[in-house]
Amino acid sequence: MPASRRPGPRRRAAGSVRRRMVTFSLLPALVVTLVVGVVAWGVRDEWAGLSALVGGVLGVGIFLAGLIGITGVLAGPAYASMAGAFALLALQIVVGFAILYLLSRISWVDMLSLGLGFLAAGLAFQVGVVAGYAGSRQLVFGDAVTSGDDSVPPEVR
Repeated sequence: MPASRRPGPRRRAAGSVRRRMVTFSLLPALVVTLVVGVVAWGVRDEWAGLSALVGGVLGVGIFLAGLIGITGVLAGPAYASMAGAFALLALQIVVGFAILYLLSRISWVDMLSLGLGFLAAGLAFQVGVVAGYAGSRQLVFGDAVTSGDDSVPPEVR
């Protein structure tokens, strides 16, 4: 691409990026939570299934709160973004460990199933967040990018 040409402008797809990320991540993570709960129930017992469901819901809740929180932090002043992001991460870790500690004291909770449910739902949630973010950005070709000859397609980087 010649130096005189600038790349085409980028624009967002319809709707907010955060809404699209939540939409693409919430439903798959809840479906994975349900599947892990059913599998744990089938492999072990009903308490393992319930523990996997609790772990999945806990994972989805923590990651959803983090996603909403980080978009709020990044919408604030630029000088506070890094400190706010670190504080949010620390708060997520502390709250997550506190909930896990309290759940580990309950006799019927199977921690292995709970952990697997948490991990599976968290991974599904993160994949959905990445897919939602990637789908919310699209390249828009303007007149400045085309060569002027309609038979030649525009350059894509």
